Amino acid sequence: MPTTSSTPPKPGELVLDRPSIKPGETLSASGKGCLPDRMVTLMSDGTEVGSAITDGSGAFTAPVEFTRIEAGRHTVVAECGVRLTGAVDQVITRSSGGQTGTLVFLVFFVLAGITVIRFR
Repeated sequence: MPTTSSTPPKPGELVLDRPSIKPGETLSASGKGCLPDRMVTLMSDGTEVGSAITDGSGAFTAPVEFTRIEAGRHTVVAECGVRLTGAVDQVITRSSGGQTGTLVFLVFFVLAGITVIRFR
């Protein structure tokens, strides 16, 4: 079962340090149960998102970087002689504060103009 937490991983487990990220935020993956001194490749949706080398006990920590911005749950798979999995939600927020203020301002003047023309 995928795990997300700040606790160290158990053997055979991949732990991501946060449950969700926004575009550009850093994410760290830690795993244990790999073969010692082995290259670890972290993949998500067929794209490499990180890599590391395991220590003598088969543990590793690696930064994870998503190159595509896609909202939703993403599974991260670590291939290191065994296969470890974890999941993270990529959250995309949208700010419309500036556009809303401009729109209200514009609508106000259009309505004021209509009122002035109507009562002339």
